[in-house]
Amino acid sequence: MDLNLVLGALEAFSILEEARRVLSKAFEELREGVRSGDMVRVRDACEKGWLATVKAVDALLLSYGFEEAKTHVDRRRKLRDLSRKVHEVVELGIYDRVEARRSTLHSDGFYSGILTHEEVEDELGKVEKLVEDVEKLIKRVKPST
Repeated sequence: MDLNLVLGALEAFSILEEARRVLSKAFEELREGVRSGDMVRVRDACEKGWLATVKAVDALLLSYGFEEAKTHVDRRRKLRDLSRKVHEVVELGIYDRVEARRSTLHSDGFYSGILTHEEVEDELGKVEKLVEDVEKLIKRVKPST
């Protein structure tokens, strides 16, 4: 059994759990922002949603034996590389979904502040589905014996 893959899978699940915690905080931040009318909190919810997306990708890459990404460009390149090796990553549209969250949550939501709270809630729901799909992919990784 490849000990590095086993350790990578364990660490991947830990990172994925962090993604879930951050996403939960994003939903809380959104609710509070809507309740109080504080658009800064809504924008912060967007950024937490983006962070949860990044953590999910980090977990996925680690589980398939990639080293930790140093930059967002490095992360995208590694995810493209993984897409060439693991057909399910392509089938699930992981790369495109991640890039859509970057554009919508990170750029439009956090930086520009142009998303409605309904749009933010919808985008966070998409992150939640992404995290679920990443977990399924991680569970498929089989260490060699």
